[in-house]
Amino acid sequence: MKKLVHLIVIHFIWLLFGSSLYGQLTTVKIDKNITYQKIKGFGGFVCSPQFAYNHMSTSEIQTLWGAGSEAGYNIMRLYIPENSSNWSSVLPTAQLAKSLGLTIFASPWTMPAAWKTNNHVNAVYTDTNGVQQIGYLKPENYQDYALYLNSFVTYLQTNGVELDYISIQNEPDEMAQYQGCIWTPTQIATFIKDYGNLINCKVIAPESVGLTDNFANALLNPATMANFEVYGGHQYGLMQSAYKQFQNYNKEIWQTEYLINWNSSNSQTPRDFSWNIDAFSFANSVNNALLGNVNAWIHYASKRYYGLMGDGTYGTSAGIMTKRGYILSHYAKYTTGKTRIDAKWDDKTGILQGSSYISQDGNQVVLMVINSSSNTYNLKADLPFYTASGTKVLTNTITNMATTPISMASSTFRPAIEISPSSVMTFVFNKSGDRPVSLMTGSNVHYNKIETQSTTNAAFGTAFNISNTNVTFSNPSPLISSNMTSANGYLQLNDRFNKFILHVNSYTTAGQSYSDNTTLYYINSQGVAKSYNYGRINFPAGGNFDIVLDISRQVLTDGCKGILGLRNSNYSSVLTLNLGDVYFNIGNEIASRFEGTYSSSDSNLMDALENGYYTSLDFRITSGITPSNNWQPLTANTNSIFYVNSNVTSSANNVISGTSCSNLVLSDQGKDFQVPFNFNAGTASYTRVFNGYDVLLLPFEATTPAGVNVYLMSPGAAGISCTAVSGGVIPANTPVLVNATGSFTFNGTGNVSTPKAITVNQMNGVYHTIKVPANSYILKTENGITGFYKVIAGSEPVINPFRAYLTEENVFTVSVLPLNFAVLGAENSITDKNEVKIYPNPAKTEIFVVLKTSEAMASIFDSRGRQIRSGLKMAFGKNRIEVSGLPTGVYYIEISSQNNKMISQKFIKQ
Repeated sequence: MKKLVHLIVIHFIWLLFGSSLYGQLTTVKIDKNITYQKIKGFGGFVCSPQFAYNHMSTSEIQTLWGAGSEAGYNIMRLYIPENSSNWSSVLPTAQLAKSLGLTIFASPWTMPAAWKTNNHVNAVYTDTNGVQQIGYLKPENYQDYALYLNSFVTYLQTNGVELDYISIQNEPDEMAQYQGCIWTPTQIATFIKDYGNLINCKVIAPESVGLTDNFANALLNPATMANFEVYGGHQYGLMQSAYKQFQNYNKEIWQTEYLINWNSSNSQTPRDFSWNIDAFSFANSVNNALLGNVNAWIHYASKRYYGLMGDGTYGTSAGIMTKRGYILSHYAKYTTGKTRIDAKWDDKTGILQGSSYISQDGNQVVLMVINSSSNTYNLKADLPFYTASGTKVLTNTITNMATTPISMASSTFRPAIEISPSSVMTFVFNKSGDRPVSLMTGSNVHYNKIETQSTTNAAFGTAFNISNTNVTFSNPSPLISSNMTSANGYLQLNDRFNKFILHVNSYTTAGQSYSDNTTLYYINSQGVAKSYNYGRINFPAGGNFDIVLDISRQVLTDGCKGILGLRNSNYSSVLTLNLGDVYFNIGNEIASRFEGTYSSSDSNLMDALENGYYTSLDFRITSGITPSNNWQPLTANTNSIFYVNSNVTSSANNVISGTSCSNLVLSDQGKDFQVPFNFNAGTASYTRVFNGYDVLLLPFEATTPAGVNVYLMSPGAAGISCTAVSGGVIPANTPVLVNATGSFTFNGTGNVSTPKAITVNQMNGVYHTIKVPANSYILKTENGITGFYKVIAGSEPVINPFRAYLTEENVFTVSVLPLNFAVLGAENSITDKNEVKIYPNPAKTEIFVVLKTSEAMASIFDSRGRQIRSGLKMAFGKNRIEVSGLPTGVYYIEISSQNNKMISQKFIKQ
């Protein structure tokens, strides 16, 4: 028992920085072939009447326990009084529990004081000399104690109650100033081995404060295991990993006591229950225990202000179920008797937590979902069978276990379900048909894995090759390298990556489940060794999560051109990580690779097609691909590309046969674009709607469409100098300025590629949605003025793919860099051999044009880029344009001819 213990449970937070969530598909993939523990049940401790508080009436017990009860709990924990003369106080509760068909177990706090080394019922007491006296069970009384526990079993049995389990000791490692007894792991293991057979009841041990390795390792002795059935522990301290081994010996694992005492230590300001804090701390604690292979989960005091039923204090209503009671009821009613199966979550926010279970006949799957955010999620549940019906159960701050039926229009193995904000939800899916087994296997591919990066010095070593390895992570054991300076070189990052991602398949810990003061040592853009502390990163119990470190300018404001190592301040809490891919990303890009025989209903394929973050799918070693396969209409990212073997000739959009693509079709309505392997396109196109000036980046060489004006850009202190592209050809991977109104398609052919670090005349091109870093410049119009505006820290805008921004590595200080076009020479005239000869007359605002093409259109802009006149038509030969009403100032005329050439000319109205 914990008295006035304030437990803080910190949710695992996915460190997702500076990214847009467009196109994100949130999925949970449920695999019935990966099974874990069978769920025994849930319940709580009944303190009354032997304890002096919170006595529970028959009706209150019937509210929480039993098949027809409101809560549906099936396990009850009882207290064994230290004096056999008081055992009768337990009997009525035990008899009631058995009449309800419950599983009951009992825990002793202490044995008779005379059998203990401190001769006191307390675990620890302070004598008259101020010396703490610790109470251990004397070895000579081990047999007496075993017979004492057996007598309690016999007493209940004589009175019609078959006790299902009995515990050896409540919290043998708690130095309590209340009733208790201290046992070392060796002592309790010895007692069970030598005397456990004297107890005529299934034994639970050790009920330690946490599920720690020291007690687990001691009890894993085969002779000891022969005399107990359940390895029990409390969820106050560590949940390490050795305890899981008991399941290899047909032992169950129970969590037998837990509470979050949120009563303030200041009695003048008691803390009330907060749904947004306590509900999710509680729900995640239950869920994490189940993800830790626990078979049964038992709360401490069932009736208490912090318990499953209120006691009338701190805002609770006596005899009424609390929110915690309802949360536990979700698990009690819908997972008891089922087996936990694997559930892999793909949620870029890292918020959703949960677990999945299957019935013994395989005809029902239960999905538990915890959403602590204020956002609504659309979740795809990938099931092991087809379903057409089910049940949804919702508990939030307003409702308690609101149950509604689920009905699908047709059977599906990937139902879309809505996850309510700030809620705990249960989904029950009923099997309507078998799902064919896919003969195709797929896996995510990350093309920027850490081992593909190069070092600046061979002396840096190769310890950075940590993808798909087991690593130790602690203060004495940093990751990547132990270097804190660049004396031995560094891992080179020259591609403007924004995220450093470590996928953790699973982990074990010798202490707490977090990385404290997680610190990255890196090389900034000036070549100086620096460090950044990301703080504490809490790990979820189930594993299979990403550690995502933001290495963009949003966090590492001085840039990151290289990495030295990753450290933390963990000393006793040594982490052993089983890592998957360790890699770098620009945005949220993902790719997927498939093999085996093609299956259109494969789960991994569905994920890749329905998730807008996928940029390519690789079927080159997948059999069964035909020319009729057409994936672009099915994908959430219509800019995604699909690689197939060169033997498959396909004319479908975005399909690359070997290194050739018949038709590459891209658009601004698609999403991120990434080419892992360059290819040649027979035809390539990109479509966007323009409304004036915009920046364009194309992965292929293209011609300028009619009605579109395109410029190369060159930044300077006075602004952005804009020069018309030569010959109407837009070069590949070169940021250009476009002036157009309406929807336009840019067509091209030839090589297609997406270099990760595109910089042309200080313009950084992007094919991924990212946040533009502070100190850079981005094109926009404010108060009628179009130009490149400086990005201020704290207001970084998101930039979409196929665009560019002026690099943050600039020397400019002004707030805006205006667009400057070609300026007239001394004679106030300019000649383009292909188009026009212009003779403006500033005094009269008359412009004479000698047009060498059949026709053209002219527009006039002021110095701020605002359009003054448009739609001025000109024909072959000499034309005069008169513009009235212009005040004195600087203006530009833009002339676009039929063959797509443009001249921007400056003139002055005096």
